[in-house]
Amino acid sequence: RVARILGMPEVIVPPACGAASALGFLAAPISAEKMRSAPMVLDAARFDAGGANAVLAALEAEARAALLASGVPEDAVAVRRSADMRLLGQMHEIEVKLPGGALDPRSLGEIAREFTAVYASRYTHVYAGAVMEAITWRVTAEGPAPRVDISEASEGSNARPASKGRRKAWFEDRFHEAEIYDRYALRPGDRIEGPAIVEEREATTIVPPGDVLAVDATLNLRIAIAPAAAAPARVTPDLSLAEAVARLEADPVGLEIMWSRLITVVEEMWSTVCRTAFSLIISESQDFACELLDPEGETLAHSPRAMPVFNLTLPRAVKALIAKYPAATLKPGDVLITNDPWLCAGHLFDIAVVTPVFRAGTVVGLIGTVGHVSDIGGTKDSMRAREIFEEGIQIPPMKLMRAGEPNEDLFALIAENVRNPEQVLGDIHSLVTANAVGAQRLTAFMDEYGVHDLAPLAKVVQDKSEAAMRDAIRAIPDGVYESTIANNPMGQRLEYRITVTVKGDSLAVDFPDCPPQLPIGGFNCTLNYTAAHATYPLKCMLTPGVRGNAGCYRPFSVTAPEGSALNCVRPAAVNMRTRVGWYIAPNLFRALAPAIPTRVQAHTGLPMAVFVYGLGADGRPYNDHVFPGGGQGASMRGDGKSGLLWPTSAANTSIELFETRTPAVVLEKAYLPDTGGPGAHRGGLGQVLRFRKRVADGRPMLAGVFPEGRGIAYEGLDGGRPGGGVVGRVGARDVGAGELVTLTQVDEPVEIVLAGGAGYGDPHTRGYD
Repeated sequence: RVARILGMPEVIVPPACGAASALGFLAAPISAEKMRSAPMVLDAARFDAGGANAVLAALEAEARAALLASGVPEDAVAVRRSADMRLLGQMHEIEVKLPGGALDPRSLGEIAREFTAVYASRYTHVYAGAVMEAITWRVTAEGPAPRVDISEASEGSNARPASKGRRKAWFEDRFHEAEIYDRYALRPGDRIEGPAIVEEREATTIVPPGDVLAVDATLNLRIAIAPAAAAPARVTPDLSLAEAVARLEADPVGLEIMWSRLITVVEEMWSTVCRTAFSLIISESQDFACELLDPEGETLAHSPRAMPVFNLTLPRAVKALIAKYPAATLKPGDVLITNDPWLCAGHLFDIAVVTPVFRAGTVVGLIGTVGHVSDIGGTKDSMRAREIFEEGIQIPPMKLMRAGEPNEDLFALIAENVRNPEQVLGDIHSLVTANAVGAQRLTAFMDEYGVHDLAPLAKVVQDKSEAAMRDAIRAIPDGVYESTIANNPMGQRLEYRITVTVKGDSLAVDFPDCPPQLPIGGFNCTLNYTAAHATYPLKCMLTPGVRGNAGCYRPFSVTAPEGSALNCVRPAAVNMRTRVGWYIAPNLFRALAPAIPTRVQAHTGLPMAVFVYGLGADGRPYNDHVFPGGGQGASMRGDGKSGLLWPTSAANTSIELFETRTPAVVLEKAYLPDTGGPGAHRGGLGQVLRFRKRVADGRPMLAGVFPEGRGIAYEGLDGGRPGGGVVGRVGARDVGAGELVTLTQVDEPVEIVLAGGAGYGDPHTRGYD
């Protein structure tokens, strides 16, 4: 069945298949593989043919010597060459076959064609202008294949009857009379039409109706796979929405399978981004999200590992894009884009890329991916920005690609306005690639399950998620719950009051008197971003076992005064909006603690994205991030975790990759003892990160040192105590609320201390083993 779905024409079942691994060891030729890391750019200007040939020659000599030492005659040795390659700036490689003979600049065309074929088979396409890079060179030397006699595996004789009888067997949709065969009595040339079953010691081979089995000269069972029959139509054009919904709901098992398959679509998109992105912040720290949406821009499914705020802000961006470019005007190959903070994820670094999915000429769904690119132009000193115009290039809803053709003007405009265009454009192409993969998988899903239109499936899964959320809200006592939290992003205390109104099966979040939007520093949140940070913690608390989609959020409403720090208006600066928005969830937990104490957690030490930027020794810019996290707040259920990047779902960045891609060296990245807030359950430990310039080369390195939460101790819940504090230093100098620092020497280390989590419950009641 898998082969049929994948379009494979044949399945081969060898003799003694249950011992296939052992047989493979016997049948494989003796070989030696040698490899060496020697990064090399493969373009006409930078290709070092002499260096590549020297590496390959040395590897071949080593591999041949290993075979000669094993007794293989020199004239019987065959050699294969390949390289682990990637696009320049990526972090994951694919193995690519190399041409024979000495390499020279003329070989680049053949290598590029081979790379493109392998890359496109996995990731749909290689964009124009991409540059290849070889990382590891491989040479495999092989001796002749040994002769293996497997005739005794059949144990048969012509005197033994092949047929063992008949019995009923279930195939796909009903029982069939299937002939049963003894594998050991089958002879070369035998032909069996399905339905049939072939039995042997190690396995049972099933031949479905329509497939045909033939026994070849070496007793392999070769099953010719009949083309997949059209799936029984579940949703047809003649069905009304109500009829289609009723048909889907009548088959709960099938519905669960289809719902799970939607998750696999976005999970494959997720993996594609990780493997094709260029920046550390996307590929390693995973600051991105992938979503499948219905034609109206409402979420059907998102990757469970996606950045949660993106899951909730992307639908608004999608709706704005299709408002400007209605579905009826779109064509296959169109790709839409925006980074508008009031439509997307709250600041310009987050770029949303949206691809319509067509079936029979009609848009049946939308695929969206949003990622935090490493640079968007504008100032690096965001704490001094007064308007969004200072923060980078703004991309209103536009077409990135038209009918498959890139909007070269837009690509050129973006490239001219960012510091590292290869990295930024590479990340954008990675998002486009993920969408293309998602579109392919979605149409294959619809074909396989006989779904003409996604609208009925969307209604079913969204309505079920909504019903689960309303049931969870009804379990909370009606009332108005309040809390106030404070921060000091510019060294001045600011307070934010939250009210949570629970009434029946709906829940309203309001910020009645938060500070007016801040004139400098980029700490302002768009309402889109505020709503995301106010509602996704509710989803996590109330229906953690329900797959996320638009239905989960219908019972919620979020309001904040227009022109406030939580509902800013243009042209407010917004780049540092996390330093306000990240306080929404802990404030929400404090408000709801009296009503649902088992669902909340104490204050968590906030994470930080540390970026470094400058020009390397080769004159090319470097621009990458490392993410450390603080300690999680404790809860009634247990101690908090340490080093958590909450309230994001970002991953801790690989120190080795950070050091490889920037001229920085990390001196220390460690948990800090005794920084978890005391309580009946303790908060997680805070973290310290220390790094410096690697060499005194006279080139300045800019580093963003913006630790959040300095100078305020956040009490735990139900008598828990605060966690450890926050510090940012350069050498012995305290940077206060944050600073863009310039490093020129190797003896001025940057030190960032992130807070530990607060405790939960009276520490005197903590039990000890």
